[in-house]
Formats: sequence, structure tokens, C-alpha cells
Amino acid sequence: MMGLVYIGKVLTVEEIPGADFIERLDVACGKGGNWSGCAQKGQFQVGDLCQAYLQDSLLPQTEEFAFMEKHKYRVRMMRLRGVPSECLIIPQTIPGQTGDDITVLAGVERYVKPLPLGMGGEMAGALPSFIPKTDEPNFQAVPELVEALRGHPFYATIKADGTSATAYRLDGHFGVCSRNWEMRESDTNVQWHIAKSYHLQTVLPDGLAIQWETVGPRIQNNPMGLKEPDGLLFDVWYIHEHRYGDPLELASLASLLRMKTVTVLTCGGVFDMDDEQLRKYAEGTYPNGRQREGIVVRSMDNQRVNGDRLSFKVLNLKYKD
Repeated sequence: MMGLVYIGKVLTVEEIPGADFIERLDVACGKGGNWSGCAQKGQFQVGDLCQAYLQDSLLPQTEEFAFMEKHKYRVRMMRLRGVPSECLIIPQTIPGQTGDDITVLAGVERYVKPLPLGMGGEMAGALPSFIPKTDEPNFQAVPELVEALRGHPFYATIKADGTSATAYRLDGHFGVCSRNWEMRESDTNVQWHIAKSYHLQTVLPDGLAIQWETVGPRIQNNPMGLKEPDGLLFDVWYIHEHRYGDPLELASLASLLRMKTVTVLTCGGVFDMDDEQLRKYAEGTYPNGRQREGIVVRSMDNQRVNGDRLSFKVLNLKYKD
């Protein structure tokens, strides 16, 4: 899992129109990626080292971070004065070089969203090792993937803010999983509720794993305003072939299972967006008018880079969870 705090190097320092006390910085964090943020005016010069606290860092509740108390000491992405504030940038106090992961030294833990009601239950075991875990990196953390996609066909889908689930059938065994665990069958667990409502135990073909986002009432504040819980399909994994399905295969399977999919924004265009264009593309609303969480961008042909799937998420800086 990627770290939360890195030693960064300041690449650019730019004035923000109308801002008297802050300015925009771009910082390179080596294996931690490239991020944009804001800092006190005059605090940094190009080439300075800094500490970059990334999305979902839970900061120590100390005097140093007292200014974050109103944010419950959690780092969130947003826009300040119209510019991206994707991380917290402070002067370097912990020794290290650009790209060093100093999460432990900084005393930072990862914010974990509270478990939605009905998501509990008895665990049957870990998520099977033959199924990839649902975890999309932020585009800022994987600049090599963004660059590899440039000039190639891509598709983008709206990111639904819920909680991910997996159902699979292998050699006759049917299982339903949360992000990390296979769950025992239950009438009160919402993941099993979704699986049963679509009769997946009967209709899911053998050798397949499907992954969906569970959304609806009492799940992450239900930003889509749904009246009933539902599952929005976003991936199919061919277990024996060790590969993801492409968009057409996913759409065909969704039709077979009579499941909805996440909303597709574009499919088949050539990717040529820079970072700011990506941020703007992620902005938008759900059908009910509330800000959407963001988008997921993938290559059309499931291209891989150094073994990693060419896939990343872009969070909407106007979204508040």
C-alpha cells in the first residue's frame, strides 16, 4: 500500500490571483507521485525539500497541526481560491531525501471511512488470492501510468461513492466478498442482499468474478440519493485467464446478469489530457445534482505498465464526503 507522507521537492511556486497569504506549489515525491498544493506565501522556493501529507492522512493531534482541528485532522483534496490543494505541504522537519516515505516517522495513520450499516457480518476468510483487490490509485500517485496512456484509446466512468464488493464462482463454489474479506451468507449483510437480489448464485458463470460498488441509503451518506441499495457493476475478472474484461465484455455480462453498470462518460477516444484537464474532467454531478466523487480512467485494451493495470482515479476537488 502506498504511503501517506513523503519528502517532496518543490518544482514550481506560483502566485494565486487574489490570494494575499497563500501560493500554489507543485511537488515531486519520487515513488509517491507528483502533487499540487498550497502553502504560506514566501515559505518555499523552487528546489526546497518539504513534507507532503497526502489524501486521507490522519495527522497527529499536536500543536503543530492545531490549524487542522476544524478538519478533524484529516487531509482532503479540494480547491482553494480555484487552484488544486491535493496535499498538505509543510517545511521539512524529518530528515530524508526526495521520495522517502516518512509516514511512520510522521506519526500519521490512514483515515478509514466508517463501516456502513449492514456491511458487517461473519467473515469466512480473506478475499481469495486469485481475485484482484479493488483499489484504484490517484492519478497524482502514478504519473507513469498517465503518461503511458497518452495517445492510446481509453474509457472513463463516473466513480460512485459507496463500498466495493465482489462475487465469484469457481469450480461450483459461490462467494461474496467485501474489499478484503469473503463473507458468510447472511440476510442482513448488504453485499449478500445485492447478490441475492440479482440471483447471482444462480446466474453467474463459473470462472468469473464480478466487482461492483454498493450504493444507496446509509452508505457513505448516499450522495446519489438512491431510495434502495443497489450494485453498480464496474469490473469482470476472468479467473482462469488472469485478466479483466474490456468494456464490451462488461456490458455484455451486465446484460446477462441484468445489473446496472457505473455510468460511462467516454469510450474509445484517444487520451491526451494534462493534469488540470483531468481535474476538470472529474468535476460534475450525479443525476440528483450533487457533486460526484470523481472518475475512473482506464485503457481500452487493459494495457499494463510494469505489471500494473493502466487504470487510475481522478477525484472531484469540489466533492465533500
